[in-house]
Amino acid sequence: MQPINTNPVQQNALPTDTLALNDIHVPEQISNYPIAYGWWILAVFAVLLIIFIIIKARKNRQYQQVKKQALAQLKSNEGMSNNDLISLLKWAAMHYFSRAQLAQLYGESLQHFLLEQLPEKYHTQFTQLSEQAFKTQYQAHAHNESDTDFKQATQLWLNQALPPKKLAKSTENNLPPLQQQNEGAN
Repeated sequence: MQPINTNPVQQNALPTDTLALNDIHVPEQISNYPIAYGWWILAVFAVLLIIFIIIKARKNRQYQQVKKQALAQLKSNEGMSNNDLISLLKWAAMHYFSRAQLAQLYGESLQHFLLEQLPEKYHTQFTQLSEQAFKTQYQAHAHNESDTDFKQATQLWLNQALPPKKLAKSTENNLPPLQQQNEGAN
């Protein structure tokens, strides 16, 4: 029999000459910069679009300012006479249309001009509400009268005609019929 070895040599033991292993190194993180040209172009386009929208909004607010002032004056002064309402309409219209053309209009010619600026669907309503005020504008007893119908007509015109959707191509086409006839006769 064989003697039992109290110190058996392990056959599967690791060798004493171990390799010197270094820690695992991960590669450097890939940077997102510099950004590709397409993203720079998109960023510049977005900034320009935001600036364009801000400028348009400011211009639109300034363009609407006269209309808002006229409506505020109409609401704050309950006892405005018809002459005051006509003056308010003319003042508001002068900010959007030719001053030279509007300054010479009065009475029915002014009413006709104001009517032309309204959309078609409001023509009859404006005519019915404002007809009496324009007819009695220069009568002595009508100077201080306040007409609720004409006030409604003024509010209708300010809300629907201002600011103008399209500007006239030629001032000759917007002249009232009486003035067109007079110019044709000359």
